[in-house]
Amino acid sequence: MPNPSKQHVAAPPDSAAVAGKVASRPGRVSRRRFLRRCGRTTLAVGAGLGLYAWRVEPHWLEVVHQAMPLANLPERWWGKTIVQISDLHVGGTVSERYLRSALDTVASLKPDMVLVTGDWMTSHRSEQVGNVVDLVRKLPDTAPVYGVLGNHDYGETFRQVEVAAHLRRSLRKIGIQVLRNQSIDIDGLQLAGTDDLWSRRSSVSRTLRGVDPARPTIAMTHNPDTVDVGGWGSFRGWVLSGHTHGGQCWLPGIGAPVVPIENHRYTSGLVELGAGRTLYVNRALGYKERVRFCVRPEITVFGLQNG
Repeated sequence: MPNPSKQHVAAPPDSAAVAGKVASRPGRVSRRRFLRRCGRTTLAVGAGLGLYAWRVEPHWLEVVHQAMPLANLPERWWGKTIVQISDLHVGGTVSERYLRSALDTVASLKPDMVLVTGDWMTSHRSEQVGNVVDLVRKLPDTAPVYGVLGNHDYGETFRQVEVAAHLRRSLRKIGIQVLRNQSIDIDGLQLAGTDDLWSRRSSVSRTLRGVDPARPTIAMTHNPDTVDVGGWGSFRGWVLSGHTHGGQCWLPGIGAPVVPIENHRYTSGLVELGAGRTLYVNRALGYKERVRFCVRPEITVFGLQNG
């Protein structure tokens, strides 16, 4: 009978050897390797998003359809469409090929009217005026084109009145009327346009002086903050604007971190102002810097309705 006191007892395994075996098992990843892989993945995702925001979205045009009810709208306007574009920023930054393609899209929509809500160009002085004229000749000649001026249309200081005057005269020569604190009547539809807010030449009261509040009216103003200044009185109708570019970048949980306006309610899209007024802020065709994220460039198509 074997002596229990002499039974063989296996020595405990060497801890280093066990660690080596565990580390070498398939499917197990060390913490250091895991973090390294996470870092590479994060860098790859960041690079991909950066490339998308730079190369893809700035030229990924969206056509937005929006109903526009107007009280007492003449029957001749029922079912007609108005296209709004904004902030072309013709100049050295925005691709001319992209802008030409965007205006081809406008023409394909066959609108009954085209409205341009400012910042036709980015220019030190008047050096881009000829390029603006060459570009907007692509707008459909079957529809009248009206517009207003933006801050960049006043040159690099936003105060060069002669630059804005040169642009306006040049556009008028090709049949495009730019409204500066004035209103007109187009077959029973009133169209009003303010001058630019940042140029300090905007006057809402002068713009609306000849407007009948009982008749349908569309107002244009480049900067949406204009709706918060005095002078609107009994105005009822729609106000179309641009200027913000929608912030160009929208981040989850944050929104658009940089928007060049005082009232961030007016960053983009439809805003009910009350008192019978509706604001629409177009996200722009162009950009100051080539970057967009979750804020695609926009062409807005308004379908006119009586209501």
